[in-house]
Amino acid sequence: MYGYLEGGIKVELSDVLGIREWRQNYQNNLENQFPKNVVVSVKLNIPGEVKNSQVLKKILLDGWMELKSQFEEQNEQLLFLRLILDRITGPEALAVLTGTIMEIKKQAINFEESFKLGRLFDVDVMSKDDKGYQLSRTQLGFEPRKCLVCNNNAKYCVKEQKHSIEEVQMAISSYIKKSEQREEIKFDLSQMAVSALLYEVVTTPKPGLVDPASSGSHQDMDVFTFIESAQALHPYFVAAQKIGNEFLGDNLSQMFNELRRVGVIAEKRMYLATNGINTHKGAIFSLGILVCATAYLQKNETFSRKELANTIIKMVRNLLEDDFQYLKQKPSEQLSAGEIQYLKYKKTGIRGEAVAGYPAVLKVGLPFLQKTTGSLNQRLVDTLMYIAANVSDSNLIKRAGTVEVVDEIKKWSKAYFKKGGSKTVAGINYLKELDQLFIQRNLSLGGSADLLILTVFLGKVEGII
Repeated sequence: MYGYLEGGIKVELSDVLGIREWRQNYQNNLENQFPKNVVVSVKLNIPGEVKNSQVLKKILLDGWMELKSQFEEQNEQLLFLRLILDRITGPEALAVLTGTIMEIKKQAINFEESFKLGRLFDVDVMSKDDKGYQLSRTQLGFEPRKCLVCNNNAKYCVKEQKHSIEEVQMAISSYIKKSEQREEIKFDLSQMAVSALLYEVVTTPKPGLVDPASSGSHQDMDVFTFIESAQALHPYFVAAQKIGNEFLGDNLSQMFNELRRVGVIAEKRMYLATNGINTHKGAIFSLGILVCATAYLQKNETFSRKELANTIIKMVRNLLEDDFQYLKQKPSEQLSAGEIQYLKYKKTGIRGEAVAGYPAVLKVGLPFLQKTTGSLNQRLVDTLMYIAANVSDSNLIKRAGTVEVVDEIKKWSKAYFKKGGSKTVAGINYLKELDQLFIQRNLSLGGSADLLILTVFLGKVEGII
């Protein structure tokens, strides 16, 4: 017997059919009791005679807590909950939520795609007054569920009985073991940070940016420059995680000051590794903050997007005042691009993002990434273009010499997605043409690329990628 089934009791077909009928009646009663709300049923897809065990109870409970947290982040109120963990036919949860059935169904599908063991879950939604739940995954813009054994369309495999119960049980056992292995390295935030840097540079194509095929508008660097830089910054992210793990007290601006001190050393390491080229200065600032804040919250087991934003806001609350109050006395040749834009356009750039708790990441990039489908490269290309259209990229403005370029990138991004984005030949060809235009005009989405790095990092922390 596989480990995840140990301690379980075999069920009879009559038990399964009886509970199925009970569940249907119970759901109907909830629909009648809450006709304007959404009923949610959460179960596990476990083939074979044993359908419950201590391991499966924990998986269901962990999954429900994550799903509940996602509902709460969307301001959907829990009106009713019944958790049934000890039933012989498998653990399950039945709930009633406020909100629209379409949005809750999309969140349920996102959960099945992104949760660490989401492929074991079967989340159904229903409503007495709204039959929108009858729409399929593909009609809602998602790919069909994939088979755990062969990764093809799961419905087809079930219909054609392509795999034996033994094969599916073996695949589930392997899936759970891999998840456990990922959990063991979950708290290695420094490695996730380096991975985020590398993911960004190998994503292709990217207008004006360095990738494996092109140096874009950055002729003084290539993909190898970025790889060297990312490797050199690993000790910095180890230090950032250590600061967050070990910091005591409520004065989080002090934690930020400690981080900034090691950030100065990291910047020197970057320049040494790249022969004086600025590859990741922005990432040293922002990714360091995210690593440190995430470590601080994980230590206290209070990590969530909302708490992350609040923690960062507390860390950098004095940042704008400290960094900008004496700008007018600073020699112009010593001003950074962000400082110049603050004086010229009153745009606070990445410092403003930090002070606000990185809304471009937590409210724009990460939610979009969570909804994306396709290969990892396709997902990241689309996320980059979505971020670019929804922020004021300081690097782009600097290179264009005018803030009007922000309207141009919105137009370019809209055209890209209208052509189908990364999943169509037309979309990719358009992006390649845009890359050439950026090179001709010496433009670059450097600021958006930094935000993509942050989005990827949190995507790895949350298990979205």
